[in-house]
Amino acid sequence: MGLLDAPQNLTPMMPPDRLKVGIVDQREQFAALTSNTPVNQAARDAFIDSKLLIAHTHPSVDLAARDLAVASVRKSLAGPSRPTRPVPGGVGYGMFYTPAYKTAWGQGTAICFDIVCPTPPGGNVNTWLYLTATNRSTMGVEALISYNGQNDTHFLVFDWARTAADHWQTDIPLSGLANYLRSESAHGHPYQVMTVWNMTFVASPVTWRNQVLLYNNAGNTWDLVYQYDYPATDAQQKSGFVGSWAPIVETFQSSYNQTNPMGALEIMLSSADASGNWGVGRS
Repeated sequence: MGLLDAPQNLTPMMPPDRLKVGIVDQREQFAALTSNTPVNQAARDAFIDSKLLIAHTHPSVDLAARDLAVASVRKSLAGPSRPTRPVPGGVGYGMFYTPAYKTAWGQGTAICFDIVCPTPPGGNVNTWLYLTATNRSTMGVEALISYNGQNDTHFLVFDWARTAADHWQTDIPLSGLANYLRSESAHGHPYQVMTVWNMTFVASPVTWRNQVLLYNNAGNTWDLVYQYDYPATDAQQKSGFVGSWAPIVETFQSSYNQTNPMGALEIMLSSADASGNWGVGRS
């Protein structure tokens, strides 16, 4: 465990008590917790096939663009889709970046947001449901909340920069992450949230870095829970469909009734220019 530096001038647009606090390396602890979590291959397959369905049914583009989006996702996954049970339902709620905005950054891009993640999800949720987002980079990461019915909720990290066999890097039951959950009020109601800071940036002239940090409410720190360095070009980071979704709710059922409120609060996007200087985020 040790203090680390965030990318230069990058400060999440969050309440004052969570600004400019220290960053603590907790990667070893999170890797140990992940190693003790049984792999749910069905849930992993469903997540991947859901991404293909999202590309195939994107409401804002024509059929030709959807075909290109599907091909882009398959290329990033380095393999074809697989049939899963149940068939994914796509995006139940959320936002997508416009094509121009998706590429409107230089040497880095980051998203910081509160995931509203009730436990249990409530209502008639009886299979998978994902709360996730990307930071616009094609080879970035997704740090997400995964539901499987009412009593199986996990925090996951999916890294698009890794090979197909290594995309999944973090898998921890939410019940073991109490320090990262808190109650946040919005519109007169309290919600359970987890604050995630997900970034992709140039670490050296030939290296890009993916990082995931969680806000530790008990320690008043940003905890680095995942990091991966890899070679990539600017074009690779800004081409294709992957990285086009902002906070979304990925659904797998034909209908939902009486679920607890879920989604995202306090969303902030920030980017570094062509010289690596980070600008003020937007929420």
